[in-house]
Amino acid sequence: MPKKYHIHVKPTSLELDLISKFRLERGDECINCGRCIKVCVYEAHKRREDDPRKMADPISALCKNCFRCIQECPRGAMTKSIMPAFKTLGDEYWTSEMILSIWKQAEVGKVPVSGAGYRGKFTGPGFDSMWTDMSEIVRPTRDGIHGREYISTHVDLGRKLDRLIFSEDGELLSEIPDTVDLPIPMIFDAYEYKVADIVKIAMAGAAEAIDTLAVFPASEITAEIEKYVKHFIPLLSYNEIEKHADLLDKVKVLELYYTGELLADFETIRKNIKQITNALVAVRIPASAGVENTVLALTQKGAEIVHIITDHHGNEQGEQARFVKEVLEDVHATLIKEAVRDALTIIASGGIAMAEHVPKSIISGADVVSLDIPLILALGYELHGVKEELLIPPDEIDRIPQEKGIQRIVNLLGAWHSQMLEVMGAMGIREVRRLRGETGRAIYFETLEKETFATLFGNNT
Repeated sequence: MPKKYHIHVKPTSLELDLISKFRLERGDECINCGRCIKVCVYEAHKRREDDPRKMADPISALCKNCFRCIQECPRGAMTKSIMPAFKTLGDEYWTSEMILSIWKQAEVGKVPVSGAGYRGKFTGPGFDSMWTDMSEIVRPTRDGIHGREYISTHVDLGRKLDRLIFSEDGELLSEIPDTVDLPIPMIFDAYEYKVADIVKIAMAGAAEAIDTLAVFPASEITAEIEKYVKHFIPLLSYNEIEKHADLLDKVKVLELYYTGELLADFETIRKNIKQITNALVAVRIPASAGVENTVLALTQKGAEIVHIITDHHGNEQGEQARFVKEVLEDVHATLIKEAVRDALTIIASGGIAMAEHVPKSIISGADVVSLDIPLILALGYELHGVKEELLIPPDEIDRIPQEKGIQRIVNLLGAWHSQMLEVMGAMGIREVRRLRGETGRAIYFETLEKETFATLFGNNT
């Protein structure tokens, strides 16, 4: 059994003027009584340092919408409104609330609180239509984070044997394939997005700090980040293998762009790679109609890892685009039907915007989830939904210290890992490997809707 795994978080502020949701204002009616200081547990109110007799301007970024200061002010001097910039932040998928939550988790390494409680929708498209079974949460002896019971988030990359074969003398005849162990089912990959060098450095350093892997195009690995090479997954085309032979000999996993030629000649290409490096080989496939058949064909030809890519909203290519959840379910079911599911590791990318999306992706059929936009947001980037300028860096991005950028991503992963332990503990699952494809431990809105209304309206489809 792997040792207990813990991510060490440390409060790390970027000290930038990031967008906040609420704007607190103190009017002229204020009598500087300090009542708001006493009632605000989030420390949004303080006295002025130069003159403690007077109140300083409220710190709007700390407001959690609890209304205590407004309710308790004896003169009605406090007002609260929504920041105009907050209304333009995000898009229909990456909501402004999500972005602020990611900023806060990257700062403190914990789940942010909301003074007014949850006021959002209880269902919707994509992952919002899926609920995990939390029936074990009522058992008081369960405590996955603090250790009453051990919960493992370790996963293996590579092929797994479906059985062991022994000789009559008890000698193991099965050839054990190489695997790479990760302490969490999450890797990093921001290749699809143009980002500042500090983001790449932070990704590489955080990958080393929490012992996971980060995908980088082989041609973009600079001397500044090469010191983290043991935690790289170089991304390249199959005809660049010899060009990057020295790099490939240092890594545990490499990733190839998918092409029709790669599929047709995959067995030969795999043999050529073996002559250069013992690294596992992943294939990067953009999700589109029929991707499950492509994945099956690669598996039957000896592929060890497949990285399925959807867009930043989690949708595949094409007019009848499926969401990443449905793509994973179809790929997983296809491999099970052909009895080759354990021969392949599936990495899922795209649309992973919240901690809960990680276990939901694994339940849908993934082994590992690849994080992209959340890592970029952790360094203060804004997302505004315009494809040409999807992610906008803060003005001071080049002045962020490397150690601070690394710690921000470590903090985000620390928060997400803790939330994953909470979900698994509440589900009564003690090993994340068992979570894969465990759809019986989830409830789907579409299924409930069909079961409830199909008989009423005579529609069984």
